[in-house]
Amino acid sequence: MADTVTNTSPLIYLYRLGRLHLLQLLFGHVIVPVQVHDEIIRGSASGHTVPDLQGEPWIEIRRAAVEHDYEDLGPGECGALDLARALPDAFLILDDGAARIWAARLGIRCAGTVGVLIEGKRLGHLARLAPELDRLTVLGFRMGSALRKLALVEAGEG
Repeated sequence: MADTVTNTSPLIYLYRLGRLHLLQLLFGHVIVPVQVHDEIIRGSASGHTVPDLQGEPWIEIRRAAVEHDYEDLGPGECGALDLARALPDAFLILDDGAARIWAARLGIRCAGTVGVLIEGKRLGHLARLAPELDRLTVLGFRMGSALRKLALVEAGEG
């Protein structure tokens, strides 16, 4: 199984949905960049609802050996890209559109929060995708109607 790296937003949205465990079920072991862990800690200190990453034995917090600056990306996205670049055949989970463009340029396979939910449904860990997408929207996740429709089709609900 390929190494899986994740950025901040999938961790937060899956946690708020009560679906963080999908990452472990789907990928077994997940690598979180130090920069993402720092963002989560700052969010917690500010009173936001965020996961306790150190409380999850299947999550490894790691710093990339080489750090790059990717135009228009924050520290979490940069750290995630750097870790994925350093790992052979890595799989990257991130939602940010600009970061996904960078991943494509670098030849890194990726999916986002919605992709994780689709795979969870496909493997029988979710009964239905539509309610999860509705809850994501309520939580502030930005998803266009085209993505929603495609996701429902992919999950056999469209």
